[in-house]
Amino acid sequence: MRLAVTGLGMVTSVGYGRTGSCSAIRAGLTRACELPGLLVSSGDGDVTPARGHPVSGFAEGFFQAGAWVRLAAGALEDLLHEGTRTPVAPERWRGTALMALTPMLDPERFRWPIHEKPDALGQYFVRPLQRLMGNSLPLTHTEALATGHSGFAEGLQRAATLLGAHREVSRVVLVGADSYLDGLTLQWLARHRRLKSAEAPTGLLPGQAGACLLVEVMPPRDTGDGCHIVSVVVKSPPASDASNLAKRGRLLAEAIQEVLAADDAGLPFRGELVLDLNGEEWKAHVWGNAQVLLGQHLDFDACSVLAPSESIGEVGAASGVVGAGLAVHGLMSPDSTHERALVCGIADSGKVSAVLVRGPKRAARAMSRS
Repeated sequence: MRLAVTGLGMVTSVGYGRTGSCSAIRAGLTRACELPGLLVSSGDGDVTPARGHPVSGFAEGFFQAGAWVRLAAGALEDLLHEGTRTPVAPERWRGTALMALTPMLDPERFRWPIHEKPDALGQYFVRPLQRLMGNSLPLTHTEALATGHSGFAEGLQRAATLLGAHREVSRVVLVGADSYLDGLTLQWLARHRRLKSAEAPTGLLPGQAGACLLVEVMPPRDTGDGCHIVSVVVKSPPASDASNLAKRGRLLAEAIQEVLAADDAGLPFRGELVLDLNGEEWKAHVWGNAQVLLGQHLDFDACSVLAPSESIGEVGAASGVVGAGLAVHGLMSPDSTHERALVCGIADSGKVSAVLVRGPKRAARAMSRS
């Protein structure tokens, strides 16, 4: 089943709303600032405040799930308004399912007994988000998926199942939200030496974001004037190989080869590569090992590469939706030179993912320019 992408919403540190965020990220804008409350080594025996990418004036004062709700609600509001000041009539959203994508519930990161709260995501994220959206987004079905960076790809697979089997559901909103800027998460990153500093120049800069994508079953007669998801692949390494970066790179290469095999556009791939590289060395090693194996499948000289983390920092569970949103925004642009985008994910859990997106056909795009 192919899914048509029919809506997009986004809140990031470089802009509120899909147009502002997407344009600023593509322009390579960045505004990392000092984060109060956490000091890192400056490399000369002194300490300096850690730096990151907060969504200024939007998410301050919100903690963990509270921040996720705030960021997700902002992205959903952007989707509901569809770039205008007037929201779309609530009737349009009947038969809508919500797929909430969150970080992995790691007790070391969040410091609460997650095993004692099996409905934690529903209690602290999904239901508060539903209450906040009120009657503007009447939902038929809700689910939560706490798998971090691989959440978007796994959410797409689950959305295809819902749309095929759940007759009451006619569309699915995938909303991802995460914040690496609360004190406990910053301490968790610091303990594992993942933060960028003078002593660790290959570390990450923490960020926060909310992003959502609306998907529906592609109509039988596709007019070729929109974007659709061609194929999604998620792969998990054996437990014994989870820390082997070379094997994870090989697994990512296999995922990319499989999604490209599902397309009829032929090889090699020429288009946009959206990568969730965040400055950490281990992720670069995984991608580097995959790249070596993809020479016959990707024409790297004809591809453009986009790494959103360079502009908005590490946004965790929101990264896949942000990447896909950027891909859709770029493919829909009248000035786009690409017809396909490949959104790749490398998760902390060891999972890797690849999502292939097709944009408007050239003929349709040429007609829109005339």
